[in-house]
Amino acid sequence: MDIIEVNVSALAPPEPMQVILSSLAALPSDAVLKVFHRREPFPLYEQLIANGWLYHSKQLAEESFVIYIANEKDKLSFSDFIILNA
Repeated sequence: MDIIEVNVSALAPPEPMQVILSSLAALPSDAVLKVFHRREPFPLYEQLIANGWLYHSKQLAEESFVIYIANEKDKLSFSDFIILNA
């Protein structure tokens, strides 16, 4: 899977959500959006699930998270990707 990275850690709300959703709208098939964030965006997770996206979140440090997002239709590839990369 190709990886597209966005860093929203320095952005103030609601910009992180806007950047992430815009990036997802342009995400190619069989690609993963890798998001660097300063917190876990629980409202985003609700939107992702409701709109057919899969995600995996990992805390790197106290105020540092990485979130991997992929289309639900790429579920098998995404599962393999998470096993190898997360």
